[in-house]
Amino acid sequence: MKEKHFWGWPIACYLFLGGLGGGMTILAAVADLFFGVGDVFALALIVAAACIAFGCFFLIFELSRPLQFWRVFSKQKAILTFGAWMLGIEIVVDAIYFSFWLDFMPWAGTGAAHTIVAAVALLLACGVVLYTGIMLSSLKARAFWNTPALPVLFTISGLSTGAAANSLLAGLWPYAGAAETVEGVHAILHTLDIVLVVFELIVVVLYVVMMYTSSNPTARRAAGRWIFGSYSTTFWAGLVAIGLVLPLAFYILGGVAAAVLAPVFAIIGGIFLRFLVVFSDDRRLFSGEERYWERLPRGDEAFLEAWK
Repeated sequence: MKEKHFWGWPIACYLFLGGLGGGMTILAAVADLFFGVGDVFALALIVAAACIAFGCFFLIFELSRPLQFWRVFSKQKAILTFGAWMLGIEIVVDAIYFSFWLDFMPWAGTGAAHTIVAAVALLLACGVVLYTGIMLSSLKARAFWNTPALPVLFTISGLSTGAAANSLLAGLWPYAGAAETVEGVHAILHTLDIVLVVFELIVVVLYVVMMYTSSNPTARRAAGRWIFGSYSTTFWAGLVAIGLVLPLAFYILGGVAAAVLAPVFAIIGGIFLRFLVVFSDDRRLFSGEERYWERLPRGDEAFLEAWK
């Protein structure tokens, strides 16, 4: 029998692309507002907007009625509604932010409007990166997700993949400044991503150990699959080795390995993380729920399972 999951691969892609786009925007806005080198990351802004928009497409695709996606904007107290508005506004703000580096735009260049848009983009991007983890951690029935540590893990991963993507795009069109500036930015991004990857490696190991030693049997079961169960190959070989250890090794080697391979593998690591987490959706029973299911009539188990 095929294993059923609360959400499928489109949500994993959505969470990855949202974190990636948010991380790219955060670093680009910080470089612009505090270090005056935002022009190096101009292309990264429109790519970040595209990543978030593409992620939203996956979210709509996951809906059982995609043409009814507009309803998610109407539930004012739902966390999905808050996230949908934030993501939609972030896409528009990133596109406007990018337009300040297009010479044919009447508002091109720096100024008060540029600074305001950069600040708004930064605040929204912080919300987007945090939201990707908060959305999962708010689901109390999913023991492996329901912890404040998940938004922390997703935030570190979003910043790491954002730094990796920005290093691949830094200095490309429409940037027209000095090559020395781009080289300096690359060096800073590589150092930053080394720190973020190390932190992510520590946090992800602590997260899995924390879940495996938890008093909740559902969380322990999910973590066990990561350590030595059905997900162990994806975790150890995919996330840890390919997505975290290899980028560190390539950054240390320098040259082409640091410039291209390390960022690419860091981004791949972000994908592995989202898929592992999304498919670790074991549902725990609430107090009294097991007795409730035991008292239901026999013979309709398949029907009842579909409505859990």
